Amino acid sequence: MKDPHGEWEAFEDYVLDFAIETLKRGEKPALVTLVKIEGSSPRFPGAQMAISETGNWVGYLSGGCIERAVVAEALEAIAAGESRMVRYGRGSKYFDIQLPCGSAIELFFDVNADLNTLDEIDQRLKHRQVAELVIDEGNCFGAHMLRVYRPRKRLVIAGVGPATVQLARMAQIAGFEVLAWSYDEPTLQRLSSFNVATTHLTSPNRTPPFEADARTAIVFMFHDHDWDLALLPSALATDAFYIGAMGSRPTHRLRLQRLEEQGFDRTSLNRINGPAGLFAGSKSAGDIALSILAELVHVDQTRVKTRIAENDGEPSQTSLAHVFGSA
Repeated sequence: MKDPHGEWEAFEDYVLDFAIETLKRGEKPALVTLVKIEGSSPRFPGAQMAISETGNWVGYLSGGCIERAVVAEALEAIAAGESRMVRYGRGSKYFDIQLPCGSAIELFFDVNADLNTLDEIDQRLKHRQVAELVIDEGNCFGAHMLRVYRPRKRLVIAGVGPATVQLARMAQIAGFEVLAWSYDEPTLQRLSSFNVATTHLTSPNRTPPFEADARTAIVFMFHDHDWDLALLPSALATDAFYIGAMGSRPTHRLRLQRLEEQGFDRTSLNRINGPAGLFAGSKSAGDIALSILAELVHVDQTRVKTRIAENDGEPSQTSLAHVFGSA
């Protein structure tokens, strides 16, 4: 992902768009995937880096311990024209590169990235569809490896004022795709300056429906809470993993009461986090935004850990399954 100035964000979870641009420039990339963990690791299996033959790169595979070594290895693999598996940490040939707590990881360096395949995956993700990539047919790992990609987490913010803008900026840095809805022209102009996609609201009586999947969070940041009541029914009809609304506790109680009068049951009303945020009483725009972002990330991580525990156990403590994906 590029920042508003058109520069690549180096420490980014999603790296395929960088690999695609590299291929389109006629440069060779290496797509490096974390495929096995022994002990602890700051990254889940499936984490990736993309490195260009020029030495430019996007992504990260550790807490900063091995990225430079990975770039050097990738350049060697590109020059040789051969994919390879490399181990770092305990038992590695690189005895000078140590990982915390004596752990070890194995990385697959793929130098045969195909532009059409990567572009097709990128297009599917932009349409909020799951996509898959064959990492290795078994030549290096000894088994077929499949990487599953899920769409970026998305945040839809409906609101006005400085806290709305600050939340959008922070969420962008955190890797969210951000959409913003507002009736306030200065808010919309400021959001647009940060390359946030905006929707201009005109009246609580004429509001567009939300299109939110299970990787979407929705936050309401209005001071005029008639807008909350106009938009919340549409939000509750979606699969959004988080719905939050700013305001005081008395305001939130009144909000729930009025929604209950419209026929919403307790299960639906319990989906609304209000007042939104991990810590109450914040007055600055930055603190309010940070509080809300922290809460929705906490909700998302709790959901992901529950899913992992139900399906596979904790992947950071096990070897990589042959099919793996992003959280």
